[in-house]
Amino acid sequence: MNDKEIPSTDRQSLLIAEYALGVLSAEERLQVEELVRQEPAYQEQLAAWQGHFADWLPEFPVVEPPAHVWQGIQQRLFPAEEPAPEPIRRWNNPRLWRWTTGLALAAAFMLAVLVLLRPVQIAAPALLARLEQSNGSLAFSVTLQGDGRQLLFVPVAKSNWPDRSAEAWIITADGKPHSLGLLQDDTAVTLTVPAGLAPALTPGAVLAVSVEPRTGSPTGSPTGPVIAQGKIIAL
Repeated sequence: MNDKEIPSTDRQSLLIAEYALGVLSAEERLQVEELVRQEPAYQEQLAAWQGHFADWLPEFPVVEPPAHVWQGIQQRLFPAEEPAPEPIRRWNNPRLWRWTTGLALAAAFMLAVLVLLRPVQIAAPALLARLEQSNGSLAFSVTLQGDGRQLLFVPVAKSNWPDRSAEAWIITADGKPHSLGLLQDDTAVTLTVPAGLAPALTPGAVLAVSVEPRTGSPTGSPTGPVIAQGKIIAL
């Protein structure tokens, strides 16, 4: 399918699209041809639809009329002895072929309309945070990953907490800190966010890092100094 702009789906535009597919009656075709002659905008719409279906139409096989159709025409034009009527097999019925081809083209047209009317899927904004020290220098860069279930902490400044650990926290709307896990010295770490905290990871939420004992805070809240903090922002 090509990338040409497709016209709107009002009644006249749909008629023009059906004209391009060749599924209109003779009366409707004349109506569309008159519209196209009178209005340049409809000429552009017809060209756009023809370009849109240009890659589809060659995929439909050419249907040759059965032999008995030509025999019937010849018999009517040049009467002779009446030949024995040839039984019409179900799959040689020209009316059946016309209906089958018309239904296939109509289905292709409806598929195109559904694609045009399908809501555009908008990607969720990327979330990140800059955790800064008290002097304003950057300490950690944080990125939300894994459909909002993982946080990648990348240290920027060299660690300075011997025999201690850095622990990451999120401050929820009620002002309460919740542990996200321990960070490693001078190494990027991906922390899995507990399911109950995932909804709190929104723009404006505060992330922080405190210095704790080697195994982490013994109380479930920060016990050491907070060495960096910052808000989540959306790109």
